[in-house]
Amino acid sequence: MSNNVYPNTQPFAHERNVNVNFNYIWDGNNWVPQGAVKLSLEYIRANAKSVIHKFGSNPNVSNSVSKTSQETIWDGSSAYTFPPNDATGIQVKSDDSNDNQQIIIEGLDSNFYVQKWTGNLNGTSNVNIDGTWSRVYRAYNNDSTNISGIINIHASGNDALSYAKIIDGNNQTLMSLYTIPVDCTGYLVGYNLSAQNTSSSSEIGFTVYFQTREYNKVFRVQEVNSVNTSSPLSKDFPFPLKFEPKTDVIFNVVSANGNNGSINADFDIALL
Repeated sequence: MSNNVYPNTQPFAHERNVNVNFNYIWDGNNWVPQGAVKLSLEYIRANAKSVIHKFGSNPNVSNSVSKTSQETIWDGSSAYTFPPNDATGIQVKSDDSNDNQQIIIEGLDSNFYVQKWTGNLNGTSNVNIDGTWSRVYRAYNNDSTNISGIINIHASGNDALSYAKIIDGNNQTLMSLYTIPVDCTGYLVGYNLSAQNTSSSSEIGFTVYFQTREYNKVFRVQEVNSVNTSSPLSKDFPFPLKFEPKTDVIFNVVSANGNNGSINADFDIALL
């Protein structure tokens, strides 16, 4: 007995009229008892194609954030909008006419494969980026001179629709979001949250949603976290959380009991 998806049904259903226990899992080659398959952290680390480390920071969280008016932990201090799934053209520019550094942009193409662009800024003039992009999740200064202005990577012809920013002094994007490439499965192995109040010693508390969205579906809250300016949070997963290809991962602030605080999130995803 076999089918196109799972061709090898031995050892438990190799002929007709055999009773089958349904506590079996397909391991890629054979059906094996469910208890025999455990993707532990050690297994994932040993077999990962690569490990993605993402760090994001929102430098100025409003105390008006809510479940219906969220702020993503990224340089934009606003709710993040992903590029469309069918991809779009993008451009990059600085708000300082002196910036001409080489930058590298990383993301996914129209088929959700990883792609990278390298080119130079042209001050406050838009520079067209080759190809179309379904996701943009990282950009950085690849030059020997610091960036002076704020770099905006945005939809072509619409600089108000930003997909990534490099803030003066950082020389790279700080984005607590990522999308699993089409040829990989992602496993979240851990994340950290921390917060600061740079304007005073008053404590500010935040509620942060860790959310994921499978392709063409809606965002779902995976975990709700509380963190404040005196108590950071760290989570590790001995059995990492699995993300299917094309899944979006994002951290959003949904409440703050003080104004102008900053919050940071970093996480690690192994790609198999």
